[in-house]
Amino acid sequence: MYQKKMKMTICTSKKIALSLFVVVGLFTSCSDDDDEVIVTPTLTVPTEYLSTNFNANVVAENTVIDELSVVTSAANAAEANSQTATVAAISYPATLSAVTLPSYRALMNDWLVELVASSNSPDAFQNPGFGGSPEMGQEGGLLGTRLLDENGLELEQMLQKGSFGAALYNHAITVVNGIKNGSEGFEDSGAIDRLVEIHGADMAFDVSNTTAAAIYSRRRSNLSAETGFFFDIKRNLITAKAAMEAGDDFTTERDQELDDFLMNWELSNYATVIYYCHATKVQLTAGFALEDGPDKDAALGNALHAFAEGVAFAHGFKGVSEKMITDAEIDTILANFLALEGQIPESFRFLNETDLFANLDEVIADLKATYNFTDAEVISFYVNNNP
Repeated sequence: MYQKKMKMTICTSKKIALSLFVVVGLFTSCSDDDDEVIVTPTLTVPTEYLSTNFNANVVAENTVIDELSVVTSAANAAEANSQTATVAAISYPATLSAVTLPSYRALMNDWLVELVASSNSPDAFQNPGFGGSPEMGQEGGLLGTRLLDENGLELEQMLQKGSFGAALYNHAITVVNGIKNGSEGFEDSGAIDRLVEIHGADMAFDVSNTTAAAIYSRRRSNLSAETGFFFDIKRNLITAKAAMEAGDDFTTERDQELDDFLMNWELSNYATVIYYCHATKVQLTAGFALEDGPDKDAALGNALHAFAEGVAFAHGFKGVSEKMITDAEIDTILANFLALEGQIPESFRFLNETDLFANLDEVIADLKATYNFTDAEVISFYVNNNP
């Protein structure tokens, strides 16, 4: 089982149970025979997530998820049509843009332009080699089946996986704060439905029907034992919803579960960075062993695909307000990825310098320390758990 790491523990005398009942204490007064009734409320927590109006409650969040899917599909099409057809500009949908951190929104706009330029390049990706740098005028291109920019970074991942943090998680923070503050539109338990949707789960928390970030919290979970981040998030939101429906007596429980929901999402995100650091090393090692040719290009392209996923998952949380990891710690990760924000990335160097494997090991070690992951947990993160 994964250990739960929480930023705080709130002590409470209210007991969370599986059935709602009232404990009545009968005490005899010292001065008379009058009875004093003491009522201690307890909280009903269902075993499954329940909602009577889920689809209507999550229209905005569903729009964000759909718009991100549209951008991702357009990026996939640009990759598929690279060097074979002219790819048109890809627009940045309005609702997705609106919920994205302004700093990441600016990067998204630049990356959309650069991705199309890479797709329309007449050349395949040109590896600058050891000690080299991209030639002037290079726009990138395909390495195997993966579309890279001239620096070897797969921008599709920055657009999609980075948005899991900078847009989806960022919006989840807005919803959580709206619930805590009792803001208009967040007063009833239907607001919890919005958190289920923006994470990428459905109302049933069906492991076979996940999208967006929920795919990756599921992959970092034990599906047979139903333990790990996906199932922790499920329990967080079931309990938070029950607490809202039970009234003001359970505000403390509600807020704690909402905080834990965000924490478990963050934990699953950076556990996924660990996965991709390990996968990059494994895939590069396998690719280097192949003879030059299409198979080697495909293997190395896939390795840089895994690498870009790690960069994107790490970068997407930079600047969001509610998280354990600091922006300085994220910058250290990005520096090890040779992809520090504001600097030209040098992803291609991982194709030419095996010494850089140490950078990936350092990212794993830093994240292990930040989140107090155990050795066993880190090893478990190396596996994708799929239904």
